[in-house]
Amino acid sequence: MTILFLLPGDPSRPGHVDPGHEREARAARAAGAQVAATDHEALCAGESARAVSGVPAGPEPVWYRGGPLTATQYAGLAAALADRGRTLLTGPEEYRSARETPPDATPSARVWWVDGVPVLTTAHADAPDAAPRPTTAALAEAAKEVGKSGNRFVTTDLAPDAAGTWRTLAVGDGQTGGLGPVTDAETARLFEALTAAGSGFPLALTAGRLTLRALPPTECARLADGGTAGLDWVDGAPPEGTVAGAGIMVQLAAAGLYRPGWGTYAITRTEDGVALGGIGFHGPPDETGTAELGYDLSPSARGAGWATDAVRLLASWAASRPEIRTLRATTEPANLPSQRVLLRAGFAHTGEKEGMPAFEYAGNDAGSGAAAGTAEPVGEGGPATP
Repeated sequence: MTILFLLPGDPSRPGHVDPGHEREARAARAAGAQVAATDHEALCAGESARAVSGVPAGPEPVWYRGGPLTATQYAGLAAALADRGRTLLTGPEEYRSARETPPDATPSARVWWVDGVPVLTTAHADAPDAAPRPTTAALAEAAKEVGKSGNRFVTTDLAPDAAGTWRTLAVGDGQTGGLGPVTDAETARLFEALTAAGSGFPLALTAGRLTLRALPPTECARLADGGTAGLDWVDGAPPEGTVAGAGIMVQLAAAGLYRPGWGTYAITRTEDGVALGGIGFHGPPDETGTAELGYDLSPSARGAGWATDAVRLLASWAASRPEIRTLRATTEPANLPSQRVLLRAGFAHTGEKEGMPAFEYAGNDAGSGAAAGTAEPVGEGGPATP
């Protein structure tokens, strides 16, 4: 599925994106999405059909990224796109519910949320010199307001008080929010998330105490370069296997082989977002519908069932996808703890592959019955995307 982004057109060059949004256009195309230009003046004048006359007809869903519209104008945009077979991923009702209200103080940071996941934090456009560092607790509180909006693409404006406690000042629609002072990498991160979510792939998978957070190519690049990808890691830094897997995912993306959903995920605790390790795929399913899974954990996270929970969750998601027929995993011959993890998570031993024990996913009912969170010894497991 190809996502379409609607960006403001250049008044002097019909059909071209306004120069002020060219960075977004590049990021959208790099993420594998299509881009079309709108006539914002026509939208504001209620001439919706003319405003989207250059939008190609087709069934692919649409993210709007442009100037603010009234609820009536946005409804007109939705109707005009529907006439061209297109559907806005934020419908008129959701747009109306997420209209931004003026904050009662000057925000320091703007957090961009897609499907309830904070994918980007930037300095607010009204305070471009501020250092946006909302705390984990502040994001947790903001997430409650995001959930109330019912909107898939949301911004929250936050600011610390005199005591340093962050609070949410305003919740707005992400489609019309100003990006402010962002880098190319930050823009790419946002559009990768929007493209993945709009295509029907998860940015996060949650099961009780565990959340798997998708790391798109720009986040993997940050890990491969020695960064943290904006995550708090239980041992202070990501484990070596996760870093190695992230680097390989960057290489796949550079070769045009990355597909949303079939990359790297951070294994995190649901309660506080602390990252415990990585899990993911070697790449998207091949022509036979086969994909391979790998994982690893930080040393201090081992022995508490996190690996089994993570493998079980991601394998169950993968098996539900129509493009998958066989899900495989391999381990080093001596890595008995990881072999037990796979068996408990629903994999069956099927022999050897290139001298290593090979396993195939048979479904959650095929596991040993270990309950989620059951303590167990866990080995390194290998790169999350070897």
